[in-house]
Amino acid sequence: MTDASPRSHEPLLHFLAHPVLAERPSRQLTAWQWFGWVSLLLLLGFAAGQCDGLLAHWFGWQVAPDTFQTYLVTHPSVPAAAIVLVAPVLEELGYRAFLSTAPRPVFVGLAFFICYTFLALRLNFEHPSVISTIQHYFYAFWALLPAALISLLLYRYARAGVLGFLRRNGAGVFWASCILFGAAHAAVYSNTPAWWTLVLALPQFLVGVGLAYIRVAFGLRWSVATHLTFDGLIVFTAWIYLSAPSGGIGREAIQLAMAALAALILVYGLVVCWRVLRQ
Repeated sequence: MTDASPRSHEPLLHFLAHPVLAERPSRQLTAWQWFGWVSLLLLLGFAAGQCDGLLAHWFGWQVAPDTFQTYLVTHPSVPAAAIVLVAPVLEELGYRAFLSTAPRPVFVGLAFFICYTFLALRLNFEHPSVISTIQHYFYAFWALLPAALISLLLYRYARAGVLGFLRRNGAGVFWASCILFGAAHAAVYSNTPAWWTLVLALPQFLVGVGLAYIRVAFGLRWSVATHLTFDGLIVFTAWIYLSAPSGGIGREAIQLAMAALAALILVYGLVVCWRVLRQ
């Protein structure tokens, strides 16, 4: 079975009810079908973002206006572009590479998972300034050296035990990766530690669920490509819009192009969502 559309014999919702990790992806994906999953994730992210706005309004949660995420979208720069292009790859390695039972991706993923857990804890507890976060984002990956050593020792002395644990507890590992991915992004909603930022990380959690499914069903390369496209569409289209002269014909043309792209994504996202729900 190579049909990767929502009409395939292993529906998304059925998989999420019974996640199972495998040594290699069971299905293939075409470019147009992949665009459908990108559209669905963008639709989910937008809908969850609107829920965030309602929750913040109802409960009086003060979302910081100058968070790291907001800064990336509104301040084009070479370091910001490097983070937008590299962070999705690192996050996929850290949170989803180990969603497998094949030794190589599992133990490479565990090394990046340990490193990214260190980075997420640092950002969520220390809440450094936006500029400091951009300047020191990659410095945290010095932790990759001891993390790789730990993963290497596990591979050498506990390989069978780790892989057996993943086979027996695939569902728990799958959902733990989604929850941790969402929780790691809680820092984007506040400049100080606050419990409600975990609630507002709903968009990241839902997108993380979709990325995890894509990784298991179609392979790590597709989850990396999806994550890169998701972040890139949001950030780089905002940069293009902001760089156009205000009131000029260029900005109007960009607005029309962005509106057309958004409409296409919305319509196709709804189509994919309907197919998934029909199953």
